[in-house]
Amino acid sequence: MRKHFIVGTAGHVDHGKSSLIRALTGIETDRLPEEKARGLSIELGFAHLALPGDVVAGIVDVPGHERFLKNMLAGVGGYDLGLLVVDAQEGVMPQTREHVEILELLRTPQGMVAITKADLVEAEFLELVREELRDFLKGTLWGEAPMLPVSSKTGQGLDELRQQLGRLLGKSAVRDRKARFRLPIDRVFVKPGFGTVVTGSLWSGSLGKGTHMQLWPSGREVRVRGLHVHGQEVEEAVAGQRVAVNLSGVDSDEIKRGMLLASPDWLNPTRRCDVRLQISPRAPRALKHRSRVRVYHGTSEVFGRALLLEGEELTSSQSGLVQFALDEALVMLPGDRLILRDFTSSYTIGGAEVLEPLAQAHRRHDEEALLQLQKKEAGGLHQRLLAELQGSVSRTALQLAGPLQLPVAEVEQGLVQLQELDQAVWLGKAWAQTASLDEVREALLGLLAGLQQKSPWKSGWRKEELLKQLAHPQPRFAEECLNFLLEHGQVQLNGRLLSLPEHRPQLTRAQQQALEGLEQRLLQDAFTPPNWSDLAALQNLDPAMWKVLETFLLETGRAEKLAPDLGLLRPTLEQGKRKLAELPSPFTASQARDALKTSRKFVIPLLEYFDQVGFTQRQGEVRQLRF
Repeated sequence: MRKHFIVGTAGHVDHGKSSLIRALTGIETDRLPEEKARGLSIELGFAHLALPGDVVAGIVDVPGHERFLKNMLAGVGGYDLGLLVVDAQEGVMPQTREHVEILELLRTPQGMVAITKADLVEAEFLELVREELRDFLKGTLWGEAPMLPVSSKTGQGLDELRQQLGRLLGKSAVRDRKARFRLPIDRVFVKPGFGTVVTGSLWSGSLGKGTHMQLWPSGREVRVRGLHVHGQEVEEAVAGQRVAVNLSGVDSDEIKRGMLLASPDWLNPTRRCDVRLQISPRAPRALKHRSRVRVYHGTSEVFGRALLLEGEELTSSQSGLVQFALDEALVMLPGDRLILRDFTSSYTIGGAEVLEPLAQAHRRHDEEALLQLQKKEAGGLHQRLLAELQGSVSRTALQLAGPLQLPVAEVEQGLVQLQELDQAVWLGKAWAQTASLDEVREALLGLLAGLQQKSPWKSGWRKEELLKQLAHPQPRFAEECLNFLLEHGQVQLNGRLLSLPEHRPQLTRAQQQALEGLEQRLLQDAFTPPNWSDLAALQNLDPAMWKVLETFLLETGRAEKLAPDLGLLRPTLEQGKRKLAELPSPFTASQARDALKTSRKFVIPLLEYFDQVGFTQRQGEVRQLRF
């Protein structure tokens, strides 16, 4: 099934967002004559891009100038991935910071960084820009995201950017196509011969030609005459697509950006909502009770007042329960994200999660009202945490606190509660969903069981070999799960080899007989054994049998390789220790050679082995026993 996602740009003015999208897609996102004349994006622009892995990205290109932030906010609410664009010559600039802050507050699921105009700077300078960005983006959704130098002019890095976008989105879960339909409207126009057309990023559900929908907040019923996705007429549009909807039953002047097209008979407009508000660390002043504010939801902007339910003010980085009393109605759901800016739109105050969209007026400090909101938030937090841990990922409470915009202590408490419900598990350094661990556990234990059945003579398998054969799409997560299984005794470690706890290496009767003959030969020759590589021929062993016996001897510790072509049995090594212990200490290599009745060819590797295992210690030309 083809996967559809919304990818949107972010970044400072003139950092090359529109040029990059044009170079990637061949589509000019600046439509207005003024934009083309000034070379400056003013309105939202749209494009599409087919990516590897049967992924299609609908692209939203936002203006970077601070004067058009209102337009930018109308486009970013539906991002599945935020493509942060930074000029290699300028680095982090004011709108870089503001756009990053907004996408963080909106809890955008994923991010990538494109360092544009990379052809105009030296490699050393480019590395400095990378370091600056890594420091700036630490703890954000771009903290560990791919960061690619690109050039829209020369094409540098564009193929890799497409590959990385396809890889990231290909591993992502698609939006729920079975949910009820919601489409925030970001553009309205009239097309000759068709009539009223609206466009938007489809948040959830699906939309079919000929169906009836409602326009909110008015509740006006409309009919879908036609659908276009990426310039092609379709019978159905699904969540994650950019879609143009030809409507009948309404004139274009009755619709504006900020309205919502949705499935009928399930939504209600509201002018009061209860939220958990997180104040931005960059907010220059405290938010006071009854402050006039601008609230952004989806593509809409409305004015209102912030009614603080717990205190007199909220300062930088604080969070609190707040009710918004809005001048105009909005249509929202629990869990929706809002952006709050000051009344003059000069700075971002913070971001909020909707706890109760159809709120009643509360008395301030009403303990019962606060308790009910806290219960809603507690239930919601569990789901939000599980969503952040969805799939093969592990996160610390600190890493989760950023995108959730919650205090670390609150996130930790929610994770412990999920652990008690057996829905989350602590992997030693980070948290993961129990279901994700169970999936890897089942695969690892099944892999080991199969390997042991196929090669019962082996003592185990190296961690690197196991993880390679597992071929998990997230190797780091698979290793964390394997370490968890080791710590909890579900996998055992023999030296550097891993196996199931009950596994003991076993030989068939024929293999055992061949082993006895081989060991007899090695014991007989003692400290002057034949070359290790000659043993198979000397004992008339075929290659398969020799491989089994060699593996068994070395992995079980019945023999040790002292050099590429020298191996001794464990009893011979112990005999050597006893004979050397009878010598006066310290002793020379010649004395050791005579005591063991061997030659220098064999005694030197043997003494070096005894040095390595701590039985002897070399002191110039002599050796001292260490016991």
